[in-house]
Amino acid sequence: MNERSTISPLRPVVLVIALVHLALGLLGFFFLPEANPAGENTLWIFSATGMLNVIRTVVGVLGVAAVLKPSAILAYSWIVFVAFAGLTAFGVLSAATTLAGDAVNVGWADNVLHALTSLTALAVALLTTRRARRDQARPSTNV
Repeated sequence: MNERSTISPLRPVVLVIALVHLALGLLGFFFLPEANPAGENTLWIFSATGMLNVIRTVVGVLGVAAVLKPSAILAYSWIVFVAFAGLTAFGVLSAATTLAGDAVNVGWADNVLHALTSLTALAVALLTTRRARRDQARPSTNV
């Protein structure tokens, strides 16, 4: 079994992660009028700050690239897991203290999205690693 067939069932999951973040990131740039004070720029229930929009857009573009090159899905999943676990931890502290002047301005809806993204990326990374190890352990028969 080759690497492409090992990762194929997980490609739609990575694509959903990428498209959700790409859409939120790109749409967020349109909801950043200069007249609004920080914290009042929202896209539906999610914060739309410049920093979050850049992060989400980069995660979305890298995810689409990973889907197009399946060998990159494992690396993408681990990177997204670590980045969004950190962003979730920062967001919980930020949302709990509500300090003025926070450049990222993460709310509770963002924290939930980031935590779910992090856990999904962890699951994809672990499943990809497990399948690859199982396929390597299985003796191959050349016919």
